[in-house]
Amino acid sequence: MKIQNYIFIEIITILCLLLQQNFTFLRLKNKNLYKKECFPMLWNQGITKKSWVYLEQDESKFYQRNSDITEGDDLNMPTNSWNAIYNDNETQKLFRTPNQTNASFKFVTTGYNVNDQKKDVGFDFMVINKNKKKEEPYIFRISNNSQYEKSETLGIIKEVGFVFENWPQYWDRENKWTGGMHSFRRNYEVEQLDNLIVKFKFRLVKFSAPLHKQLIKEKWLGSYATCDLRFNSYNDKGEIVNKYLIGVIFSNPLNVDYNENQNDNILYGTGEVEKGKQQILLLHGNKNGVTEVNKTTGKNVFQSVEIDFKPLIDKYLKIDKRYKNIITGLDIYSGTRATNFIYEIQDIRIIGCEKN
Repeated sequence: MKIQNYIFIEIITILCLLLQQNFTFLRLKNKNLYKKECFPMLWNQGITKKSWVYLEQDESKFYQRNSDITEGDDLNMPTNSWNAIYNDNETQKLFRTPNQTNASFKFVTTGYNVNDQKKDVGFDFMVINKNKKKEEPYIFRISNNSQYEKSETLGIIKEVGFVFENWPQYWDRENKWTGGMHSFRRNYEVEQLDNLIVKFKFRLVKFSAPLHKQLIKEKWLGSYATCDLRFNSYNDKGEIVNKYLIGVIFSNPLNVDYNENQNDNILYGTGEVEKGKQQILLLHGNKNGVTEVNKTTGKNVFQSVEIDFKPLIDKYLKIDKRYKNIITGLDIYSGTRATNFIYEIQDIRIIGCEKN
């Protein structure tokens, strides 16, 4: 009887081991089926190289002041001679990299002119760590100060920040698409991405409330920082059918809201518009899974911000998947109306993931 019991126990033990191996194999097989391939989408991922130009967006003018493209050729971006030469609107002199490589991103101001830099009502753009180690990210301090805006222009939006671009183009004769010669490495179609993640480190340095409190609602006075993704729908001829912009507010210390509904997830817009016009939708980050940075911190105390745009696109936008929906840009900037907003930012990354 003891021998029989021993044999029975051995058989049960062997069966359990076999079942465990099979379950482990099935788990690994199932995991591999859904394994994602993730990749950097920017040429200057993390912003470790000096490769930016300053654009005054209202006048569409470039300035060598605040620009630095001295490390642009180190990124090994494709050369693009037809628009990689910039005209400095102060000196009327041209500037470019030796290989005529496009700047990897633009520092952009809206609502200010170039002579407003460092003024009480004005902007500023500073590189904090000019002597950093080679592969470390640059740290930028951005000031957007409009608290003392004149009464006649009170409520006009001022925007200061970064623009990352892609210019898709279809060539009918060759029947091919080109892109990937600016900020993004290639043309990325939204529907082919399982994740579209933007990550960076952010520090809120200083902010102020509007002085004209009685006009806050009427003039939309306040400030915020947002990360906006832009993409277009293209038909088979390469013509733009629809334009989309979906943004996530990741810093909103004054708790602004512009859609007359404090209880919903949206700061501004509906995500729907007439065909051919840009659909603009700005979302509250803290109501869409993004931790907002709404408190100032001391020197070198950064907070991580991470936004996955793909589930937000699927939830909020009505995209016509018959067309190619190609990413055309991503913007990170502060917006102020009669308020001050100063921040630091570093290590900006855009990561795409596709299922194998």
